[in-house]
Amino acid sequence: MRRVTLDLKEMTQDDIESALLADDLDVGIAFAGSHLPGIVATTLFTETLSLVTGTPDRRDGPARPLPVHDLVNHRLALLNGDFATRSHVDAHFAAHRVRPSIAVEADSVQALVEIVRRTPVSTVLADAVTHDHPHLHPVPLEPPLPARTVTLLRRESSYQSAAARAFTRLAHDVVRARGYTDARQ
Repeated sequence: MRRVTLDLKEMTQDDIESALLADDLDVGIAFAGSHLPGIVATTLFTETLSLVTGTPDRRDGPARPLPVHDLVNHRLALLNGDFATRSHVDAHFAAHRVRPSIAVEADSVQALVEIVRRTPVSTVLADAVTHDHPHLHPVPLEPPLPARTVTLLRRESSYQSAAARAFTRLAHDVVRARGYTDARQ
């Protein structure tokens, strides 16, 4: 029986694409948009983002939308500027002329989760991330951050190993199991 080792790395989208082209990665997960020549993207699902706090809204029921302009009263922890998510968030803030107080910049989603869980600082995360963390509380923004499309990336015309094909199937299975809109349908 052959064993497959899965090596997961959290990287910027630029680093993922470079590693794919260098044949250092078999598959990457990133966002739709322009990609380096030689990279093929397959749509996986559409994700939404919300403001996330570590303390629940004191009212019963789902959190009420927070006007984006009220973010000036929140201290935020965000991914650093190397990440596509940060550019996405910054563009939304700029479009609405909002300059929130950025208290922390991090290079990992897990770091943001722990910061928000343990401090009064808020962040912006994909709703798929908060789904797995009952101690995080999403607060929709008004207007909401634009949804974005999550994709699987691979090198064009490259050999796809059995492990890479199995990972791709597994990714689509997880999308369906969680109720996300599977783009293959």
